[in-house]
Amino acid sequence: MATPSIGDLLADRYSLAAHINDDSSGRQVWRGMDVLLNRPVTVVLRIPGGDAAEEMLAAAVAASRVNHPNIVGVYDAVDQGDCAYVVREWVEGQSLRDAISATALEVVDVVEIVQCVAAAVAAVHATGVAHGNIHPGTVLLSTDDRAVLADPRADATATQVGDVRALGATLYCALTGGWPRTVPGPVSLPDGPVDAGGDPLPVSQVRDDVPERLDTLVSELLSAQIAPPSAADLSTELSRLARIADDSTGALALVTPDPDRPQPPLPPRSMRKRLLVGAGALVGLAIAGLIAAMVLIPGEQPTDPGETAQNQTGEEAGQEDDTPAEPTRLELSPDRITVVDPDDGDDSARQNPGFVVDGDGGTAWKTSVYKQVDWGGFKEGMGLLIDLGEEHEVATVNLRMSVSGTTVGVYVGDPGMPGTTPELTVIAEAQDDAGESVTFTPVTDAPATRYLLVWCSVPAELGFEQYQWTVTEIEVFAR
Repeated sequence: MATPSIGDLLADRYSLAAHINDDSSGRQVWRGMDVLLNRPVTVVLRIPGGDAAEEMLAAAVAASRVNHPNIVGVYDAVDQGDCAYVVREWVEGQSLRDAISATALEVVDVVEIVQCVAAAVAAVHATGVAHGNIHPGTVLLSTDDRAVLADPRADATATQVGDVRALGATLYCALTGGWPRTVPGPVSLPDGPVDAGGDPLPVSQVRDDVPERLDTLVSELLSAQIAPPSAADLSTELSRLARIADDSTGALALVTPDPDRPQPPLPPRSMRKRLLVGAGALVGLAIAGLIAAMVLIPGEQPTDPGETAQNQTGEEAGQEDDTPAEPTRLELSPDRITVVDPDDGDDSARQNPGFVVDGDGGTAWKTSVYKQVDWGGFKEGMGLLIDLGEEHEVATVNLRMSVSGTTVGVYVGDPGMPGTTPELTVIAEAQDDAGESVTFTPVTDAPATRYLLVWCSVPAELGFEQYQWTVTEIEVFAR
């Protein structure tokens, strides 16, 4: 494989849908689709395979032996000579690194996140190996409220003690915004604050809402003169920092645990309301009045501009350091999907447009069946208008249909009021005779938008001079 591209199929099973980034080790990270199980996956690709991929594959095999809710699941690892790739769980969310760069995190959230990661590292250590790649770029905060550790890269230099030191450094970085350089870590992370001697400044001197017990723990984890606890003991210690947030400071109150009762890991509280993700690229040919007098089917009007769509995402394992934030999938609710029908005469299209964002490949939205390829001569086409809730820069639009053969494209712009002519911008050229799965990847220099229009000018032929457009799922990714 010289140059992988969208649509390539690996092992007749894993379809490459969108290139996310290249990490610092030269591996390509892709969002893919397991076409056999119909689920999104992450594909980490190294070209060539062979000896250059041995470390990546060995780490994947080791990770696959660990069954833990805070470890990214590894599904497959293949070396086919010209390339090697690891297939793993696609995590909707963002990295801890991105969360730190966006806002100062509450102490309670930091403790819960690192506690979960420490529990995951303890599970890795229980297999007799080290993780070797712990930092805020490999800690993912998922939209289902998990803190997940990804991307093991153990080599001969990785040790379990080093992992625990890295956990302490991750804790320090999440509290202060900078990495303590006394611990090896990604050079692209901001440097942590230091005292006159060059040692990490205690976190209590950086922020005033850190309890003394936590301040001491972090300092001990970073000190080369103090033997660190095991990852399991660290997880237990962080569990003991019970989460009771003060209304004014968000600081932790400490609760003495019952010594006779096991201390379970604290699950992260809902981070979706506080840790929002950014979004990425879009396009450009201006056209005006492409579709005149469009009619939005009644009852499916765009939502109020004051509403905002939750923007969640897929931070990828393997992505790290000096790369920009990768695209994240926007959570779209059914009430944000509007059918655009120029003659307002398609009764079938009125039914269940929200099926295109319900996450169920077994449901579909469909138009009526037409007897002519030009929509029966009644209209120029039909569309699905997607209200993103607020302006985003769109990186990728994935469209899945039950039948191939449509001509379909993606546009952006304000749809205007029903019955008016919208001003639209092409963000991805229409694809003629499109397959059942289509990925639109816009260019990178266009403005952000709140509205996307997926427009079908030619429906698929069902046979016997019958034509219909059927959509099973639409996914929108943004940076």
